[in-house]
This record gives sequence, structure tokens and C-alpha cells, in this order.
Amino acid sequence: MAAVNGEWGYRAMTFRRLAVLDSRIVYAAVFLSILLPLWRPLGLSISVSQGTFDVYEVVDSLSQDDTVIVSPSFAPSSEAEVYPQMEAILRHLLARKARVAFVNLNVEGRMYAEKAMTTLAPEFGYNYGEDYVILPFTPGLETAVASISDDFLGTYERDAYGTPLTETGALAGIRSINDFALVVDFNTGDTTIYYIQHAKPRGIPVIAGASGVTVPYLTPYLATGQLSGLIGGLRGAAEYETAIDNPGMALAAMDAQSLSHASILALIGLGNAAYFLAKRDDARTTRRSRQSNGGELK
Repeated sequence: MAAVNGEWGYRAMTFRRLAVLDSRIVYAAVFLSILLPLWRPLGLSISVSQGTFDVYEVVDSLSQDDTVIVSPSFAPSSEAEVYPQMEAILRHLLARKARVAFVNLNVEGRMYAEKAMTTLAPEFGYNYGEDYVILPFTPGLETAVASISDDFLGTYERDAYGTPLTETGALAGIRSINDFALVVDFNTGDTTIYYIQHAKPRGIPVIAGASGVTVPYLTPYLATGQLSGLIGGLRGAAEYETAIDNPGMALAAMDAQSLSHASILALIGLGNAAYFLAKRDDARTTRRSRQSNGGELK
């Protein structure tokens, strides 16, 4: 009977230790659940929403002769969400052989354009000036979009590096915004609405990638058809990577998010299970100890 009591006491002690697991072990488990999928993605499947599929169809309809405005209108605070969207859509645009003009309404826009094309241009055989061009920062937000829409060549005489636009093959034949096939805006604010107000009435389709908190703000424009497609947050970027069958940083990040959430739920379940099992085994140990002593103590 003493051996039985010892066994139940040992089990109760084990469960009690699990219930008060060292927080450093918890943090290490969560850290590894985030790190490992980023290092070696799990390849978890993800469904593609209708908004993302609409963006895919618009981009996939472009031809080699089309020129597209890409506007990186986001800041470092939302880079983790929006930059993967931009890279995924750029990859699709370049696969379609479309020419690209980067319009920078934020001071950081040029930095993101250069970062993306440093990686993608060699992969797709794109040459600066011939296949894509980066335009200088244009202050004013809505005023800048209105100016671009009303007089594109009047707004931009040179690119971001001082080269006259007349010497860039990427904008050959471009005289006004009407000559562009598409506007793609990556935003965390109102810039997409400005493009809808000024470019859409001229018959230029507008699609957008936005941070998660901006999506509800833009959804009414999607419902009315003023916005031709919308992808939202890191999830939207992962959906687009799935649509173009090119897993990248967004799908890896979604794997990390999914595994970390699963690990947190598992740890919560383990802690609660250990707590209740420890209580149950404490009760059994007490009852068996009383029985071994000839009944309940008085």
C-alpha cells in the first residue's frame, strides 16, 4: 500500500510541476515554433479569397505591351504586411512582361522599389530604363495623384536618378495616365482612394494591397466595382503566393503564425490538464492514505 501511495504521490508531483512550468521553457517553445517554419516552411495549404483572386485575374490579363503604375505607398511600420504583397504581385507583373513605373507618394517608396527590383530584375531579365523606371518622390498625396492624372509628363520630367523620361524605353508611348493599363497601390491610408477618384474615371483599373486594418476602409469601393481587386494583410500576400504557385516569405510567415498559435493552445491545454490531474491525484493519495490508516482520521 505504501508503494501505491508513493506512485500516486509521484504522479501528482509530476502533474504539479507541469502546472507551474518554468516560463523560460514556454517562451523557448513559442520562439522555436516561430523560428523553425521561417527557416524551413511547412507548406501548409491556404485558400485563396475572392478579393485576391480578382487581383490575380486583373494582373494575369495584362500583355507584354502594357505599362503599369506600381505605387509603394506604405511605411516601415507596415512593411511586414504590405511588402510581401508588393513582391508577390511584382513577380506576377514581371512574369507577364509588363513594363513598370514606380510612383512614389511616400519618401520610403523609392527604397521599397529598389529593394524589390534588386532581387526580381535579374531573375526576370529586366533592365532599368528599358523595362521599368523609378520616379522621384512626389509630395502632396491627393494633390500629387491629381497632378499625375492630369499631366503625367508635366509632373515627371526625370526619373529618380535624374535621367530624362524621354530617354527611358519603359515609358515609350506614355503621354498621360490614360496610356497606363493598370494602377497597383500598396497602402496603409487613403492613397488608393485618391487613385480611385482621379485615375478610375479615366478608365484605368485600380487594384490595391493594404494592411489588415485598412481593408474594411477599402471594402466598400470593392463592392461598388470602383476597386477592381484587393488583397489584405499578410494573409492576402500568402494567398497571392499560392495563386501564382510561388511560395515566399508570406507563406512561411503564415506557417510560423499557425504553428505558434498551435503551440500556445497546446501549452494552455497542457497547463490546465496538469492542474486538474494533479488535484485528482492529490485527492486519491489522501483517500488511500486514510484507508491505509484504518479509515478517516478524526
